[in-house]
Amino acid sequence: MTSRAELIDGIKKHQLYVTKQPGGRRMQLRNGNLSRIKMSKISLEDAVLPGANFIQATIRDVCFDFCDLFGTNFVEADLEGSSFVRADLRGANMARAKLRNANLKGADLRSGVMVVVDGGRERKVKRATDLANADMEGSMLSGANFAESNMSGSRLVDADLSDANMFAVNLAGADLTGCNLSGAKLKNANLKGARLKDSLLVGTDLTGANLRNVDLAGVDLSQANIANSIGSKAVTPLPDDIRELVNGHSEWLASNGQTGTPLNATGRDLTEMDFSGLDLSAACFDDCILRNALFVDTILAMSSMRNADLSRARLNGSILNGIRLSNAVCAKSVFQGAKFGGVAQLDGQGKKTGSVWRADLSGTDFSKADMRNAVFDAPKMKGASLKNANISGVSFGDTDLVDVDLSGANIGAILTGTIPE
Repeated sequence: MTSRAELIDGIKKHQLYVTKQPGGRRMQLRNGNLSRIKMSKISLEDAVLPGANFIQATIRDVCFDFCDLFGTNFVEADLEGSSFVRADLRGANMARAKLRNANLKGADLRSGVMVVVDGGRERKVKRATDLANADMEGSMLSGANFAESNMSGSRLVDADLSDANMFAVNLAGADLTGCNLSGAKLKNANLKGARLKDSLLVGTDLTGANLRNVDLAGVDLSQANIANSIGSKAVTPLPDDIRELVNGHSEWLASNGQTGTPLNATGRDLTEMDFSGLDLSAACFDDCILRNALFVDTILAMSSMRNADLSRARLNGSILNGIRLSNAVCAKSVFQGAKFGGVAQLDGQGKKTGSVWRADLSGTDFSKADMRNAVFDAPKMKGASLKNANISGVSFGDTDLVDVDLSGANIGAILTGTIPE
């Protein structure tokens, strides 16, 4: 069954099979090419179609209930109103598919183990089900198993995900506005930058989930389990204009720069604002006033805070790899457990070049700062001041401290590093 005519004939015979009419035959086809096919209001219930290619197909109001669709390709397919009740969709690729008002109750969308022939040898490869940027608005997904699937950037507005298994699912940047997540299991899920406005979270398991950059204003987490989750701690709400900048930055990070806008707050007065738990990688805070601001457990990799006033700010546990902090004022600030590491540089293909972007702390004023247990991975520190700073337990490693002012600092309490004479 390889030609398009034979495929159409197989579909027709399956209709007879479903309705128990003479001449009917269950459709069983492995790796069939049904790309760009158009069909609607028919039933393929119980069909066996592993590895089928439905790329860019138009399949509206079609029944795939109980189908074997293991490893199928539904990329950019229009599946609006179709039904996949208890279908086997393990390892399927449904990226950018239209699944509005579809029914996937009890469907199996876990990772699938594929057999790949490489150099004449067979090897098994685990492949996650891909629903990235799929439009699933209003879809019925209760009881479905999405464990470890990729749903980043997906649109799940008003969808029903009650009691779904979403263990370790990637929902970064997903829109879950008005979504029913009652009883859903989202343990270790990645919801970084997702939208949860008006979502129902009764009995939802969010233990260990990543909620960085999620706007939780107005989100009721009182009946959800948020133990050990990241970014769920109550913080002082940001002003609307700053929250809008953060949301745009979250979208930019989640989409790898395809949509959204990197945060640029150059020169703004952000005194006492709370950015704790957010991912603000590559954000720009140059010349900002950030006195008494909170960046607790915040990711600031490759961000820029040149000439900023961070006096008395708290950056406990923050990730400052590759940060540009030259000539900033960090007097009496807290950097307990902060990491000033480097960032490996990549080429156009995403491969490491061997070069490392080091943090730049040149001329930075850390006088009387609390730097306990901070880690320095050879940042640029020429002209920096650690005068009277608490550097107990600090690991300087191979950092060049020749031109650093360490007068009054408790240098005898450092963990590693060479203090110049």
